Amino acid sequence: MGQLQDLLELGQYAAVIAALESTAHTPGELRLLGLAYLRSGQTGSAELPLLQAHLQGDLEAGVEYGNFLRFIGRFEEACTHFAEVHPAAPGELGLRCLRWWGVAELQLGEAETGLARLERSWHGYLALGNPELTARVTNSLAQMQLRLGHHARARHLFQEALRQLPEYPVPQPRLTALHGLLELQIQLGDFAGAEESLKLVGRALRYTDSVRERSMALTARSELQRLTGKVDGYTENLEEIARCAASLEDFELSVWVTAKLAEHYSGLGRFSEAMRILAGFGTPQDEWPPELWAAYGMLLRRRHQPLPAEEALQRAAATFRSQGRTPELIRVLMHAGAAALRADHKELAVDLLKEALFEMLRLKLHAAFQPDFDELQELIHYALLEPETAPLLEPVLDNLAHLAGSPRLPEDSYMRLQVSTLGRASVFKDSAEVPLSLKGSTLLLAYLYLSPGKTRAEIQLALYPDKDPNTGGGYIRSAIAELREQMGREVVTFSGPKNAPTYRLGNMVHCELDLVAFREAAARGESARMMALYRGEFLPGILDSEWVREVRDETLMTLTLELRVQITRFEAVGDWRRVILLANQYLKFDAHDPEVLELRVQAARAIGNPHEVARYSAQLRRNYN
Repeated sequence: MGQLQDLLELGQYAAVIAALESTAHTPGELRLLGLAYLRSGQTGSAELPLLQAHLQGDLEAGVEYGNFLRFIGRFEEACTHFAEVHPAAPGELGLRCLRWWGVAELQLGEAETGLARLERSWHGYLALGNPELTARVTNSLAQMQLRLGHHARARHLFQEALRQLPEYPVPQPRLTALHGLLELQIQLGDFAGAEESLKLVGRALRYTDSVRERSMALTARSELQRLTGKVDGYTENLEEIARCAASLEDFELSVWVTAKLAEHYSGLGRFSEAMRILAGFGTPQDEWPPELWAAYGMLLRRRHQPLPAEEALQRAAATFRSQGRTPELIRVLMHAGAAALRADHKELAVDLLKEALFEMLRLKLHAAFQPDFDELQELIHYALLEPETAPLLEPVLDNLAHLAGSPRLPEDSYMRLQVSTLGRASVFKDSAEVPLSLKGSTLLLAYLYLSPGKTRAEIQLALYPDKDPNTGGGYIRSAIAELREQMGREVVTFSGPKNAPTYRLGNMVHCELDLVAFREAAARGESARMMALYRGEFLPGILDSEWVREVRDETLMTLTLELRVQITRFEAVGDWRRVILLANQYLKFDAHDPEVLELRVQAARAIGNPHEVARYSAQLRRNYN
């Protein structure tokens, strides 16, 4: 028994299983066999030997059986079990019981009692004076502090645990601490630090073939990919994590990867696949954890079903709020706000985003929500015009990135293109940027989407009427060649007479053009969405196309006219704060409009803000000078 116990502590789980699989009869042997199964990832095989040993009176097996229940997600049963076995558990075993009991309570959503119980366990281990055991509990406490959003405390505890936990011969506790530190670094946007921690994870993984530890490394790598936009292999990583979670029967990992896969697929417009992932989780929908309700709400919002999306996201938010899981709450509140805005529940949208921004500023978290800011630009720009939310957005404006585009891919499309033309020229094919060297290639793509069925001569006349026909025709031929080379021949097709074929995008190409979305928003009078989409002039850098100049003038005039309409509307009802916010936006595009400059000063005087009156008056005087 002593030798088998040593093998277990050294991580030689296969050897323990081989020795005991057919011969374990005593409570001690059954306990060792169950622990070897549990720690090697054979979770389904661990339950019976641990339960048998516990029922035969083995106190350590009783504690470890509770940890098994916690591990597979049966948190209420685990807490009840720990309450029963703890009074009889002596010394270190009692502290171990307190440790896992506290963690189970946190996972159940009882953060305050869970934290108190884990602190008691930690203090007990400190008193025992065993550095490595203490470090393991320090790591559990750090994980809990991270989950509650106490980042400075979590970082200190992770670093203290890593100082004591060796890489060899049993790397699992050190890897657990590294994974926690990685999650913290990723949340705080310390991506360089996360890359260094991943290198340390790679070193420690040399000493174990644990499926669980490999899956945790993939989890961190996937999140880093999602937040940095380096998504090569992202889908494959998530699918491998899903296979690991299934083999381990790890409840929390299964929840995490199910939600991430569903979010990812719905973001790609693959809605039926995302729904299949969620429905395949294996529990009735009413029993879903909040992560799955959040993913479901995002799916519904992306499918343009704002009312059920709002309901699902609010349900997730209520659970995250009650559990004290602030980072998850922030993200869900943002998406719930976007759904509420689309459902025309504007006051609710403001309230939800306001709560998210307060928590974001309190925790100093911005980078972790960068992709959400990118996706939810309509909500962000709406909030910029709202007195309650505009001041809260100012500290995070530098973290806002380009709009990712809102319409999504129909599920029967073969190729999905996202084309940005306002403020920058870029083309994304199936979420990966296409390197185009010719300025005219993005221009041609946009033109063919808006005006299909034109001959090359008609295209040349529309785009480059001032150029020699041979030169203009050469530009178009080169652009067609580059588009086909970079994205496939099917992206641009032609038909008709051989000497004068007409060109269009392929039938299986689904194109999302920001200019079209801008025009649709203008038609509906959605000024916030127009500003979210208008990131600058149409196709900057192209100086030789008459059509580009016309579209450029049209879009800027459309935006400024809509802003003037909104300014006049709020001036008429005396809503001077909104007049100022809209005037500030308008003056970004026409900084020398004297009427708007004077109206802004008038509005500042009306609300009695001396600082704004002085600043805006100075800008008005500079304009006249």
